[in-house]
Amino acid sequence: MAANNPTYNTSDRIIISTIILLLMLLLIFVFALINISSTYQNKKQPYHALTKPHTDIQQITIKQPAPAMMVEPPVTVAVSPVNKPESKPSKAVVAQPPVPARIKKQPPETAVVAAASQPEKPKPTTKKETRVTRSNIESGYIKLGQGGNILPDDATDWVCVQDRATGLIWEVKTDDNSTRDRDNFFTWYEPAADRNHGMAGARNDGRCKGGAACDTLGYAQAINQKRLCGFNDWRLPTKGELLSLVQDNDGSTETKAKIAAKYFPRTAASWYWTASSNPHKPDYAWFVLFGNGQALNALKRHPKHVRLVRSRDSEKKTLHRLALHQ
Repeated sequence: MAANNPTYNTSDRIIISTIILLLMLLLIFVFALINISSTYQNKKQPYHALTKPHTDIQQITIKQPAPAMMVEPPVTVAVSPVNKPESKPSKAVVAQPPVPARIKKQPPETAVVAAASQPEKPKPTTKKETRVTRSNIESGYIKLGQGGNILPDDATDWVCVQDRATGLIWEVKTDDNSTRDRDNFFTWYEPAADRNHGMAGARNDGRCKGGAACDTLGYAQAINQKRLCGFNDWRLPTKGELLSLVQDNDGSTETKAKIAAKYFPRTAASWYWTASSNPHKPDYAWFVLFGNGQALNALKRHPKHVRLVRSRDSEKKTLHRLALHQ
């Protein structure tokens, strides 16, 4: 029994060791398989991870081109639209201001030089235009006092008026039953043969107040004796001289006469004698109807209003320039 036990044990040990070795090899093989499978899985997982997101990105770029343009293409696509609008305004801002600024600065300089040179040349032309008309004077009339002194335009009491256009000085009518009262009527009378065309007219046959003879000559003599406005050369105006007073009414409610009522108050819209006799009808003389501004002629014996006039010696040439009708 003692001899058999050692042999059993040896064989058993061999079997057991063999089994253990096989188990170990099996374990090693299993572990190897596990490692191989794990490595294979590790290699396989990143491949899928790369392929799947790549497919996702392709789908995103295809389905949503806008975000794709904002991520990678914006470098090329976004830069070009941004540069274009930025380059255009920058060029417009830089190019436009200097060009118009230089162009605008240069013309005014030349215009100023031309304007400065022009007023010097027209001076002789204005000097050559010696004719006086109502259109080239700043104010039409000047108010004068009893002594012939110039009064302000807003004066409320004046006796005569000087016409700036013609230089003529006119009497202003009154409303005080005096010699110059606006309601006085005079017949036409001129004894000088070279002025009456052979018919002197009617002497002192009008209707007047103030003590003067009620004809044109007697009225002029009475005013000269009183030295109206300091002068004694008052006379009956010619047809052309009296027509120079005709103009549209300046809005006066006192009279409807076609005259500057602001300077010639108390003017009747009626007829006023002139010194012009009718050469074709010696018993007729011209008068101006201030109701319509027309010149007509009537018998010298028919009484009418009178407005006397005088001309300064220095302005007699002005009357010829105006071509006043005699």
